Amino acid sequence: MSAPSGPRPLEYERVAGELRQMIVDGELQPGDRLPSEGELTARMRISRGTLREALRVLSAQKLLTSSRGVNGGTFVAEPSPDDVVEHLETSLTLLSRSRVTSAHLLEMRSQLEVPAAELAARRRSEEDLHQLEQSVAGMNEAGDPSVAHLNSHFHLLLLRAAGNPVLEMMATPVFTVLRERFHRVEPGEEFWLRVAAEHAEIVAHVRDRNSRGARRAMRSHLSGLRDTYTRIDVSKLDNLRAG
Repeated sequence: MSAPSGPRPLEYERVAGELRQMIVDGELQPGDRLPSEGELTARMRISRGTLREALRVLSAQKLLTSSRGVNGGTFVAEPSPDDVVEHLETSLTLLSRSRVTSAHLLEMRSQLEVPAAELAARRRSEEDLHQLEQSVAGMNEAGDPSVAHLNSHFHLLLLRAAGNPVLEMMATPVFTVLRERFHRVEPGEEFWLRVAAEHAEIVAHVRDRNSRGARRAMRSHLSGLRDTYTRIDVSKLDNLRAG
């Protein structure tokens, strides 16, 4: 006797899943207009209320968009990079409260940013280099809380310099969740001075197009961040136990 597989999805969830799969499989392409409500309800043997609820679900997931007028209707949307980031950010935020730890997020950063630094050294433009140098200079001059924002911005600039937009889409939600997790903790001036110096070292390698040096400097930088975040996590846990 097989074990129960959990509650069956509601009818509108089933319909939303079928339509979502059609989009993923390419049966429905971005820009395609969905068949009329009457045609879909007849084809899928569902009520209009069920179909409308399914379409609302897919619209909330940025997979469908609607417009009014003579040429209006419901169309398959093409998610923007911001849509992807928003979805990943929401999911990671929720998971970070239970199953995803800071260690997991920091490990993911290394997987993304170490090779990104190498790529940035190979592919960066003069404008990329200018913005990275400005970021380093800004960190040396800024006070809290601006320095924390400049720190995150530096890492995003480096990812953009790598020339692969997927890297930025994958890393931005990780940055955001980590920032929210530690935004109430002040590491101190000494920490930020060290971070600025390490950023400057990375930029020097990027400037020289030294891909191995950039990779090595980024790995060392993230290792130091991991140690700091781990100490903060342990300290927060001890404070909670003491309280």
